[in-house]
Amino acid sequence: MFVWPTPKPALKTAITILSDAFGVYAQVSANMPRQVPIRFIRVSRIGGSRPNVVTDSARILIECFGPDPETVESMSSTVDEAMHNAIGTIVDGVFIRDWGNINGPISRPHPDLLSMERMQTDGDLLLSTTTPS
Repeated sequence: MFVWPTPKPALKTAITILSDAFGVYAQVSANMPRQVPIRFIRVSRIGGSRPNVVTDSARILIECFGPDPETVESMSSTVDEAMHNAIGTIVDGVFIRDWGNINGPISRPHPDLLSMERMQTDGDLLLSTTTPS
């Protein structure tokens, strides 16, 4: 009997990619901190699919928060660069197949953080469900 492999942790993988890209410039997390830093990136899995046995297609939402429109636009560009540059690499033992079907960046003010700017990007992070060799 064939057993489908368990998908790898897409959210953790996306956070690692972005944490590596931003370093100390911006905090990256799945959770909104109680005290939001001046530059912050929140990463969420908002859906996805399993197009085949060896691929998990995780729909990832990436929200960039910062003090002004220029900062969040620059952060959004870094997000795009980092996610695209991860294609074909192994991150935390997970092979990144693709980053595509992208929407954004979109300027979308956060209703509870009116003193900050926010831009959102979402896309499909395609991960191998098998362990790379």
